[in-house]
Amino acid sequence: METKPDEVQQVQVPSEHVAVVAMFADRETAETAVDALHERGFTDDQISLVARGATTDDNGKFVPGGLMVTVSAKNREDEAEGVLREHEAREITTNRIGATGKVGEET
Repeated sequence: METKPDEVQQVQVPSEHVAVVAMFADRETAETAVDALHERGFTDDQISLVARGATTDDNGKFVPGGLMVTVSAKNREDEAEGVLREHEAREITTNRIGATGKVGEET
């Protein structure tokens, strides 16, 4: 199919990402879950561990937030969820993200 450089085309990108996200109460538990994911064959590129929600109280004292482990787990989401549950995840959500888009210049 021939297109002109200034044409915009709608395309369906055959891409889906699945992210399994789990919250943990402390760093040690989260790191143990990450180690277990590695043992099951998930790679560093598929796993993210971040702290979120930390704050200070009215007296300026640091209050730690939760720790979030995210696993890119397309076609292995049930396995990732199982590992995270086995390691005391407080809450687990699975997000499927599909991609579509337009190709070409827009004015």
